[in-house]
Amino acid sequence: MKTPDVAASSSATWVAIEGVLVPSERALVSIFDRGFLYGDSVFETVRTYDGTPFMLTEHLERLAWSAERTAMTLPVPVEELVSEVSAQIREVGARLACDVTARVMVTRGEGALGLDPSGATTPRRYVIFSRFKSLPPEWYDAGVAVVSYSTHRPSDAARGAKVANYLESILAIRHARDLGAHEAIVLTGDGHVVEGTTSNVLAVSCGDLLTPPDYETFLPGITRRVVLELAAGLGLRVVARRLEPADLAAADEVFLTSTIREVLPVASVDGHQIGDGVPGPKTRELAAAFRAFTSAYVAKAAR
Repeated sequence: MKTPDVAASSSATWVAIEGVLVPSERALVSIFDRGFLYGDSVFETVRTYDGTPFMLTEHLERLAWSAERTAMTLPVPVEELVSEVSAQIREVGARLACDVTARVMVTRGEGALGLDPSGATTPRRYVIFSRFKSLPPEWYDAGVAVVSYSTHRPSDAARGAKVANYLESILAIRHARDLGAHEAIVLTGDGHVVEGTTSNVLAVSCGDLLTPPDYETFLPGITRRVVLELAAGLGLRVVARRLEPADLAAADEVFLTSTIREVLPVASVDGHQIGDGVPGPKTRELAAAFRAFTSAYVAKAAR
């Protein structure tokens, strides 16, 4: 791994550009990079537990899948990228002496102005590293509020790809913040639940764990995948079906999953209280099971 040509830096954020790690204040990106101009890029967010990147290979395999879905090519093979990012995470984690998050991004590269992507022939990779910040404990103790938001998402051709064009999600989260909510639940044009702006949404109803089907969930998350696998051990039957906001409001429990949130309980949907208005027993069990899973993952990686 290439390292910066500075002996030390107090920077709290580091960036790897084409494998070269530098303090964020020294990071430069061409204004003709299509990721900057058009959001023509794909990305993944990874976090560490006790310095160990969680499911890094799975995240970067999904990055490669997203690139393929958007007719983009990774600059280096997935195996090489995993090795490179893992080494950079160790370097930055040691510098910052804490757990970190890494946003791994691949753009189509530089090209002439205009939407035609054919002029961009050399994809570029960037990784942004920063200190991991835990969410407020009271969000897990009391749950959070979410609101629904109807919007349009990428075409079927790019469905499931984690692209960086987040304008619709930015407008959705602004709507949620205006209403004092933590997250916006994105709906299809005909009112079906898809996901949160940066999360997946699941519900517990009559002992079943409900989730929007993968074909309707534009980005099935890595954390969601683990939670669905853990559900069987808790006696929960996973049911993938179309959901509407009314289904969430009527559920016994609702929660969000994501890399940063892990398993975050929801107390209300569109102002309707969920269950007793506090995190339900299955949500708490799944949250504990997920944390046990991450601990076992770190222990296995250390062997």
